[in-house]
Amino acid sequence: MREWLTEALLSSAEDTPQEAEGYVLGRGLPSRLMEEMRVGLWRCPSTRAPDGAFVDRHGSSGHRVDHWLAIPLWSPRGRVVGVEFRTWEGEKNVSKYHLPESAWAPVFVGLTPSHLDRIWAGGDVWLVEGVFDLALAHVTPERDAVLSTGGAKITPRQVAFLQRFMVPNAMVHVVFDMDETGQKMVHGYTHPESGREVWGVLQRLERARVQCRPVQYRGKDPSAVWAVGGERHLRSVFGL
Repeated sequence: MREWLTEALLSSAEDTPQEAEGYVLGRGLPSRLMEEMRVGLWRCPSTRAPDGAFVDRHGSSGHRVDHWLAIPLWSPRGRVVGVEFRTWEGEKNVSKYHLPESAWAPVFVGLTPSHLDRIWAGGDVWLVEGVFDLALAHVTPERDAVLSTGGAKITPRQVAFLQRFMVPNAMVHVVFDMDETGQKMVHGYTHPESGREVWGVLQRLERARVQCRPVQYRGKDPSAVWAVGGERHLRSVFGL
């Protein structure tokens, strides 16, 4: 299945129409990152997907997501571990597919060889929620990496990745959405029914002895900040 999916994703990325590329760049994803991630417009392969789970959700060759944006998810070893499909015209829809390897591999949106090299070299990591929140990469220091956790969460595998690959003095800047859900997942909260304490991202990283800090800013999320005024507004809001 990995070979089938990888070939389909790479082929789709090579044949992305200008209007779809313009949409992605307009939403804030830097062009160099779009290219390295191999974001494209899904084109159904001529062969059937080998995995029944993919077929059940997306169709025999992905025809249910044909011409949707296809955002490959890469492992630290540079292997495809999944894909996020998103509509780019009309009503917003998102559908995800993960290979079995994602059960034990850290999955970040935006994890590319150049970002891994920056982390290895001692750069900081800026964590955001969604794929278009990677717009923050327009203004972060060149030596740093911006990664999306795929939502208002952090998984044990993602924590283990940061613990393993980041140098001791590097910092994780947590730039989750400024809504209630995002901030709860940054700082933790008490479950209203059970009274159980739910750890936030900061507590999970601190427990793993990873230096981290929350980033407060004006706006809903980095993508929304970009939409207001592009790179200049990002620099103003985040002080970068």
